[in-house]
Amino acid sequence: MLLHKLKSTVQIAILLSSIVVPLTAVSSFAQALENRIVVLGDAIEEVPADQVTLNVNLSFNDERDVKLVYDDHKQAVQKLTTLLSQLKVPAKDIRFLQLMTRKGRDYQRGQPGERFTSHQRVLIKFTDLNQYTEVQNVLTTNGFADLTAAFSVSNQREIELKLVDRAVARAQEKANRLAKAMSRTIKGIVRISDVGDNEGFYAYRDVNRLNQSQNVANYDSDPVRQMTSVPQLFRYAAAVKVDFELNN
Repeated sequence: MLLHKLKSTVQIAILLSSIVVPLTAVSSFAQALENRIVVLGDAIEEVPADQVTLNVNLSFNDERDVKLVYDDHKQAVQKLTTLLSQLKVPAKDIRFLQLMTRKGRDYQRGQPGERFTSHQRVLIKFTDLNQYTEVQNVLTTNGFADLTAAFSVSNQREIELKLVDRAVARAQEKANRLAKAMSRTIKGIVRISDVGDNEGFYAYRDVNRLNQSQNVANYDSDPVRQMTSVPQLFRYAAAVKVDFELNN
């Protein structure tokens, strides 16, 4: 009988310990959560373009002889090179992409026929937007009317990093206010992450994609609509999630 009572006492002690230990762990975890606050910070900045790449599209065709196409193309390249030299555009900022030619069927006046066609793109980069305007005007008046332009910001990466710093600073400011409301103070940052860990919370990546997908101006086929829809002012944004620890 004594042995049976001792066995029962041991079983009760084990049962109590199995309950008390998890409760202690839960209590410690809850206390840790009470000593932390999670704050979101963001920063946005609009930046005007400070550089542009002008695309000159050279295209010629003839239905008789491909040699005539090459001759027309060669003359256009020489004329373009001369104009750019006169306008003092550095050779390092001019890039000729590969010339492409094809022979295909075409319809002229309702009748099918073969036609030789050539196409080449010339990329001209400008860090001086005033020079870009001058070159664009001269090329247009000299017969180079098929132009497109892509605007961009030279220090985009630097701006994005600066916005992260501003987003963290804003989160710190908000955390201080929240802690003050609880009569507490901030001890330090426990964890920090960008919006990549919180997809859907901020859409700053979509904003940046929008900048990149619409930065081409086409001066052909309804030029007014094409040019007015091209952004020359870019919006960049950053967002962070910061886990702060509070002082007791």
